[in-house]
Amino acid sequence: MGFQFTTRPYTFENLPHSKSELATAAELLTEQVTTTWKKGKCYTHKVAKNPTQDSDKVQVQAYYSNIDGEQWLSRVSKHTVDPDIYQKMIKYLNGSTRDSEGKWQLEDRSSRSRYEIEYIEVLNKVDIASVKDGWVLVNLEYELGKPLSTREFNEWVYPIEPYTKSNGVEQSAVISLVADEPMRDPQNHTHAFYTSIETLQYNYDTNELTWIMCTSSDAGGNVPKWLQHATIAKTVTKDVPFFLDWISEQKQ
Repeated sequence: MGFQFTTRPYTFENLPHSKSELATAAELLTEQVTTTWKKGKCYTHKVAKNPTQDSDKVQVQAYYSNIDGEQWLSRVSKHTVDPDIYQKMIKYLNGSTRDSEGKWQLEDRSSRSRYEIEYIEVLNKVDIASVKDGWVLVNLEYELGKPLSTREFNEWVYPIEPYTKSNGVEQSAVISLVADEPMRDPQNHTHAFYTSIETLQYNYDTNELTWIMCTSSDAGGNVPKWLQHATIAKTVTKDVPFFLDWISEQKQ
């Protein structure tokens, strides 16, 4: 059995270090979302400046699953995107850019994590702690609103540059695993964690882009799990219009 995603914390020594193994695990998980996961609400969000060929209203479908006792959520959105806009999305969501020969390169593995703060509404601080053997260790602070305290996360992030799948569709991935690292401010912050897998799948023949994110998380503190599960879907689906609005203002 290959690598499977859980919310267990990882030290650097026990992280998976095979890119192909991680890519395969990401494919297997995201392929199950629309076929075996429970379909939830479809959220419609308005985009002020949509760089895609879609209308100003973006639909984001939520899905749910229980995997080995852990509650998982996924958001799925489909977009019609010109190749140049797709390339721009890859730059900011994955960190990869094309070289002079048109090949995808991932020269700065931490860039994706640094960009997130620009379009994730509740993300307040990002600190890149280290980059080692492909893994980026980040410390994150989220503000979920008063009276909740700042949520502090330590995460391992592993971006995978775009590659062509057997069906001809190009796919990229960003994998985040829980880092077994101490909190920086245990007195004022609440420890929280998440595991996530985000993929972009692009068909050059149809210009169709499928954007999938799967996550299992715990905001910690006194917030009941049922309340977390009831509110997180709307929060993560809003990342899609926020990103599209933000990227429309960015130069290539």
